[in-house]
Amino acid sequence: MARKPLVSNAMLALMHKREQHAWTLEHLQAALAEGNRAANFSSIFRAAEKLAAAGHIRKVIVDGGGVRFELAQAHHDHLHCTNCGELVPVPCPVGRADIARLERATGVAVRDHHLILSGFCRDCRVP
Repeated sequence: MARKPLVSNAMLALMHKREQHAWTLEHLQAALAEGNRAANFSSIFRAAEKLAAAGHIRKVIVDGGGVRFELAQAHHDHLHCTNCGELVPVPCPVGRADIARLERATGVAVRDHHLILSGFCRDCRVP
């Protein structure tokens, strides 16, 4: 008999409820524990991977191999703050015409993309 996806359901509910954009596994584990839904790290990892494979959340790999998870919503790209590590959602600067031009120039077929810019978030940016 299959196990009930208690951790997965709790993670999705948490991600929908909170204003945070992208979560590390450690942040997810701590937030679940705060809400009396404690789970061990391997359960959090398996649930996140399963939710990403099912398309409910998106896995974002940042510089240095760090991983964040976000709700799978409308397409956007990110700025990774090299000072504090925040992952900031930004509007996608790549349009359909850009993709079409790239495909014609290279002969590739683009199915999807994810751009991660690096720099400073609003709080870390020096005026």
